[in-house]
Amino acid sequence: MIERKLSSRINWKPINFLTLSLIVTLFSIHSPTTVSAAELCKEGKKNLIGSYDVINAKGGLWGVMEKTAGLQDKSVLGLQTDGKMRRTISIFEEMCEDGKSPTPALYDEILSLIGDGRMVFNMNPDRTPPKKILSKITEVNNKAAALLKKLGE
Repeated sequence: MIERKLSSRINWKPINFLTLSLIVTLFSIHSPTTVSAAELCKEGKKNLIGSYDVINAKGGLWGVMEKTAGLQDKSVLGLQTDGKMRRTISIFEEMCEDGKSPTPALYDEILSLIGDGRMVFNMNPDRTPPKKILSKITEVNNKAAALLKKLGE
């Protein structure tokens, strides 16, 4: 009796085609923009709040003005600027919660605003002229106001 080797002769071409078709269909249904929007909300909120907390933990821009000789009487501007920066983050958070999917451009604008605030915050009140600090805080305040206006606030 002759033994035959049992070899499976499966035609892999239809299976490969079906597998490939399934993968393409799944990727087309699951939009990458949905993933990036969800990721932007999750990681973006964390990054924005963390960056702002660096400023806020030590008194914010109001604290900078309070520590700078000659700017104490104008420190309300720092307080207003701190509030406006925080409001932009709150709007971003609200958009995520409402399912409105904030854009990466909005995230970048808010992050840039906070970055500008951090630059002012890092100025040494003992070495930086008060006029320069006031000028920079005014710039950040104006930038925050323009962003809030753009967001409908």
